[in-house]
Amino acid sequence: MKKKIFIILLAAVMTVSAGACGKEKQEDGAQQTQTDDKNTNGKKEDNVQAEADSVSYDVSKCVKLGNYSGMKISLANTYKVTKEQIEDYALNAAKANAQPVYKDTKKKKVEKGDTVNIDYEGKKDGAAFVGGSAEGYDLTLGSGQFIDGFEDGLIGAKTGQTLDLNLTFPENYPTTDLAGADVVFTVTVNKIVVEDPDAEFELNDEYIQNNTSYKTVKEYKEGVKSYLQNQTAEDKERDTRQAVIDKLLKTCEVTVPDDLLEARVADHITIFTKNNCEDGQTLSDFLSASYNGMSEDDFRSTIKDEMLVNLQTELILEAIVEKEGIKLDEDAYQEFVEQQMGSYGFEKAEDFYQSNGVTAKSGEAYERKVYVCNRALDNVVADAKITYGVAPEEDEK
Repeated sequence: MKKKIFIILLAAVMTVSAGACGKEKQEDGAQQTQTDDKNTNGKKEDNVQAEADSVSYDVSKCVKLGNYSGMKISLANTYKVTKEQIEDYALNAAKANAQPVYKDTKKKKVEKGDTVNIDYEGKKDGAAFVGGSAEGYDLTLGSGQFIDGFEDGLIGAKTGQTLDLNLTFPENYPTTDLAGADVVFTVTVNKIVVEDPDAEFELNDEYIQNNTSYKTVKEYKEGVKSYLQNQTAEDKERDTRQAVIDKLLKTCEVTVPDDLLEARVADHITIFTKNNCEDGQTLSDFLSASYNGMSEDDFRSTIKDEMLVNLQTELILEAIVEKEGIKLDEDAYQEFVEQQMGSYGFEKAEDFYQSNGVTAKSGEAYERKVYVCNRALDNVVADAKITYGVAPEEDEK
């Protein structure tokens, strides 16, 4: 599956950005930057600047707004969770996590790859240790579930046979009392089994209690229902916002300045390289290892295509911000930043902005602009006439 390289921030739920911003009019509230240009090590970035910072443009000359008030939008999905969906998801999720059901064989001698049903007890210095014993355990030899020597030590054993395995735990074993310790496992091979392809899975209270945090199938299905409803609500919001964006792109005329596009592409590649290439690794090396050998030229071409659509969307929303006089609410913005920092594991706002821009200053400026543009998108979505469960018409205006 092809990895997504660039994420459009103006879609349903804003994500951590990977771009920098062009110059913006101060009165729109989108570029009131408060962060100094510092890198994450606290050193002044005197010689670093986002290329887009040197590009100026008049958004009113870039965008001719269409009628975005009360747009008619239809989506085929009803975004309703049905009982059938709950039942199917509950059963399939449980089956995916269920242990295989085995049936006995007449085989008597253990070979590599066999699944054996065993009882075992592990002892250190003659005393059984915690977690070292089990009865009726199904173990596939070669699966690597046990420490070195355990599984291989059962090869050649016969059913009904009991044998002692003198083994040593690895030095880096997480249980410190056993790390590097010499132990003896006494193992009885009860039988050799194979997975039963005809076994039917039964979703019952016993399975739920043994494999989930729920006590009954009813409680489990209520949990599944809640999960699916939350996921569906997120899908509905994302799809709705994207449908509105798509309609805006059709109803508005946008010309993206070439110098802005080229600058934003260059800045994105700079940020991408900074955030992904470490210890002297080049962008070419990273792409080769992580993007199936993609060349830098192909990477840049992909970025440029996606950036063009992203900029078209941004410019339309910037024009709406300007027309509607939308201002940045500082308190709401700071709350958003704190949520984003928590979601992505940042403790300092400076580090959050630094990861999203060529510099921390450009990263913050872009986040502020995107935040205001999303408020414009909120208004357009709220004013749109949206119908669910109806396939969109090609001639829908």
